Amino acid sequence: MVSCVGFGALPIAGLSVEEARTVLDAALDCGINFIDTARGYKESEQLIGGAVSRRRKEFFLATKSKARKEQKIMEELETSLTLLKTNRLDLYQVHFVTTPDDLREVLARGGALDVFTKIKARGAADFIGVTGHDAKVLLEAAKTGEFDTVQGAFSYVERERQVLDLIEYCAGRDIGFIVQKPLAGGALTAAPAGLKWVLQHPVSTVIPGMVTPEQVARNTAIGDGPYSLADAEREELDRIAGGLDKEFCRRCFYCHPACPEKIRIGVVLEFYGKAKIKDNLALSRRWYGGYTVNAANCTECGLCLPACPYHLPIVEMLKEAHALLG
Repeated sequence: MVSCVGFGALPIAGLSVEEARTVLDAALDCGINFIDTARGYKESEQLIGGAVSRRRKEFFLATKSKARKEQKIMEELETSLTLLKTNRLDLYQVHFVTTPDDLREVLARGGALDVFTKIKARGAADFIGVTGHDAKVLLEAAKTGEFDTVQGAFSYVERERQVLDLIEYCAGRDIGFIVQKPLAGGALTAAPAGLKWVLQHPVSTVIPGMVTPEQVARNTAIGDGPYSLADAEREELDRIAGGLDKEFCRRCFYCHPACPEKIRIGVVLEFYGKAKIKDNLALSRRWYGGYTVNAANCTECGLCLPACPYHLPIVEMLKEAHALLG
């Protein structure tokens, strides 16, 4: 059994070894027993390996690979195991399966799923998962019966019917549902209320990002319930979510195919949103700096606008994003 609150390890990238050790030790000491990272999370795996490999028996360890070809997947697996200082993973996840085409590629004969199955058979991973941001695509992945876990975004802000359908499907078929971004990437500043609201649903664990022992203590204080919200807590969530409605990117990525410049608009806007939280600014700038095609490449053609189901002012948001992150 995993703890109801897990540890999302993307934000620890950028911390010093000592800072990472402090926050990860605090998490384990508070009863967190699930740590989730990815090969693509910069130095996150290395920091976890250096900080808490001595406590490996105390937690379930999950990482991910976005690779789709066998050679690259195996290379990334070996790198992950080396950096994490372990000989096995509790959960290895096919990362960032965002579109129907992505899923078809993963499921094709000789595709990523076949490779992950080999990895499981040889004992390097106990379970296989899938992650993404489109609930409809993740539901189709879950319906294959090939994945032990599904990881998707769910929060008081991102609570569309299709996400609830996905969660209910997984709960009814003993598929673990891991909630990424339960605080909408830090936008839901009323953290205890936001986490309690998510845990009212049949999910397996929530994995908020945490970079200080204080954040760990705050997030784990909700314990094992009850998760009912006081009127004041729900009103605060409504107030925060209402303020985000006009300019909050929900990362559906419907805008990506529309962009002739191939800007990963949803990714840019995700880190723009994170950067508005002071603690996330430095890391968001590092991630943004790693993209050779970014918001500066926008020609203001406007083709992305009709593709957005939330009617966001994408062109203006990209300008603001580059001004903050560039």
